Amino acid sequence: MKHYHPAKTDFLAPEVRRHPYPYMAWLRQESPVHWVPALDAYLVTRYDDIAALLRDPETFSSIAMRRQGPGREADARSGNSVITADPPEHTRLRRILQDEFRMRPLRELEPRIRELVASLSGAVMASDGFDLVRDFTIPLPVTVIAELLDIERSRQDDFKHWSDCLIKLLNDREGPEWLRARAGVFDLIKYFGDVLDGRCHDLDGRRDILSVLLNAEAAERINRREIIAYSILLLTGGNETTTNLIGGMVLALLDHPEQLALLREEPARIPNAIEEGLRYCSPVQGVYRRAMHDVEVAGTTIPAGRDVVALLASANHDESKFAAPESFDVLRHTGGQAGFGMGIHHCLGAHLGRLEARVAFEWLVPQLPRFERAFDEVTWNDNWFVRGPETLPFRWRTA
Repeated sequence: MKHYHPAKTDFLAPEVRRHPYPYMAWLRQESPVHWVPALDAYLVTRYDDIAALLRDPETFSSIAMRRQGPGREADARSGNSVITADPPEHTRLRRILQDEFRMRPLRELEPRIRELVASLSGAVMASDGFDLVRDFTIPLPVTVIAELLDIERSRQDDFKHWSDCLIKLLNDREGPEWLRARAGVFDLIKYFGDVLDGRCHDLDGRRDILSVLLNAEAAERINRREIIAYSILLLTGGNETTTNLIGGMVLALLDHPEQLALLREEPARIPNAIEEGLRYCSPVQGVYRRAMHDVEVAGTTIPAGRDVVALLASANHDESKFAAPESFDVLRHTGGQAGFGMGIHHCLGAHLGRLEARVAFEWLVPQLPRFERAFDEVTWNDNWFVRGPETLPFRWRTA
C-alpha cells in the first residue's frame, strides 16, 4: 500500500485521491460494499457487482445523479438528461441524438480534429516549455464539442470553468467552493437558455447538435428544460473524460517506456492502447445510483432510498476480471473495461472520445520521448468523481 493504511483512511482523504488503487484493492478484499458517511452513499467495488448493478435500472435508478446538483431552483430551469433519467424517459432522450454520435457520422469529423491537433501541437512545439493540460488536453475536446454545438469557441475558458463547477457539485456537498460552483452552474444554465432562445428562430439548414435538439422540441419529442440539461451534459462530458484520459495516458506511457516503444514501433496498436488507458486511468471514477427497494449486494443490505457509487475505477482494476490490473499493457485484451460505463448509460460520446484520443496520440507517441518533466510530483485534480492530472508542465529535451 502507498503512504497510508486503508483500514484507517477515509475514501476522500488526499492521500487516497493521489493513490486510489491500493485503497480500492483493499475495499474489494475487505469491504466490497463500503459505507462512506461523507458521501452519504455506499461504495460498490467489485467488477461483477458493479456490472449487475449498472445493468439493472429498475433496482438502481439513475435519479441519484441529480442528488448533488445545484438545487430546486436549477431543477426548475433545466430538466432530466440521459444520465439522470431511467427508461422510458432515458430511451426517449437518448434516441434523439444517438445517430449523431455513431462512429460513421463522427468519421466526418476526423479531418477537423486533425486540423485542431496540428494547430495545438504546432504551438506546443514552438515553445521551450509548455503545460500539456492547459495547451493541449483541455482545448482539443473543448473546441470539438463547442463546434458540434455551434457555440462560441472564444468562451473556451468559460466552458472549462463551468464543466469544473458541475464536477465540483458531484464531488462536494457543501462549503464555499460548492456555493461558487453552484453559482457557476446557474451561469451555464442562463448561457444555454440565451443561446437556445436565439437559435430557435433560425434552424433552416443547420445541422449542429443544438439545432437537432430544437427540431426535436418542435416535434414535441423533448422540452426546453431537457434541452438545457442535455446541452450541459454534452459540454461537460464532451471535454472532461477526454482531457483526463489523454493526460493520464501520457503519464502511463512515460512511466512505462517499454509500452511507449511498442506503440512507436507499431502505431496501429494505438486504438487498443486507448482501451487500456480507459481501464488503467479510469478518467470517470464512479457513478451514482439509488436503490429503489431493499437489495443485497455482496452480503450487505442496501436499504430502499439509499445511494450507491458504482466505482468504475475499482471494476477496471479488479484482479478477478483483469490479470495484473496494476500493470499498464497496451497489448492487453480489454474487453469489458468500464471506462465509459456499462448498461443503458454507456457513454453516448464514447466514439467521439476514442476518435479524439486516437488522433491526439498519433501525434503524441512519436513526440513523448522528447518530453522532459518540469515537475517532481503529479498534481491530480481535487475531486474523486473524475481523475486526471491538473497540470503537466514539460520542457523539450535538448539531446
